[in-house]
Amino acid sequence: MTPLRARLGRAIRRLRKAGGYSQESFADRCKLHRTYMGAVERGETNISLDNLERIAKALNLTAGQLLLEAEKER
Repeated sequence: MTPLRARLGRAIRRLRKAGGYSQESFADRCKLHRTYMGAVERGETNISLDNLERIAKALNLTAGQLLLEAEKER
């Protein structure tokens, strides 16, 4: 797990929970599988740019804004 991948996963989990989504409902919103989202949140998998954009849109962010949120995680 790379540091950025871990921070991005933590940011996605934080923002998902702040939005009131379960992991399953959020995965559905992103049109991704729940187990994939779990791996993303744990920093266990690389995220394609397409999936980064899907996740960001589901959080009402741009991909750039989501990456900036990841930089806030330490």
